[in-house]
Amino acid sequence: MTKNISDAVVLIIEDGDEYLDSLSKFVEGPLYLQARNGDQAVSLLQERSVDLIYLDMRFDRIPIGDLLGDHVKATREHNGDPLRAFKFLQNNQGLFILEKLRNEGHGQIPVILAYDFSRQLKRYEHLRRIHPSLRWVPDAVTPSEIKNLMAECLNG
Repeated sequence: MTKNISDAVVLIIEDGDEYLDSLSKFVEGPLYLQARNGDQAVSLLQERSVDLIYLDMRFDRIPIGDLLGDHVKATREHNGDPLRAFKFLQNNQGLFILEKLRNEGHGQIPVILAYDFSRQLKRYEHLRRIHPSLRWVPDAVTPSEIKNLMAECLNG
């Protein structure tokens, strides 16, 4: 069944307001909802359905306690450095959120991840095997490219 972008509900998961502001202004049509972290996103998804998720990768403006991921494990993997471990969790938070959404039963919702995988295609291919509906956009993307990708995700 074809879904029109103007009828879509898009959940934006980000730690600021940049994507909400930009998409609301330049990619008109969908109803935009927002969550500031993974737990808020899951709570929102338990209350209502969404058609598409627009997910930020980096979350460095939320309280450390709101970060998903195993800090103890990340500390071990970063030579016992807890600060580097927190940085790792912040810089890759979108992937931890993506995993939580899948584990909570929301893995069928298409996701657009705001991250440039153009130099990490093997990493992206690996993620797509786990999350087949995952797509990505770099920072330098036009509103029409985003709108086209959203339409592709909704009807893909």
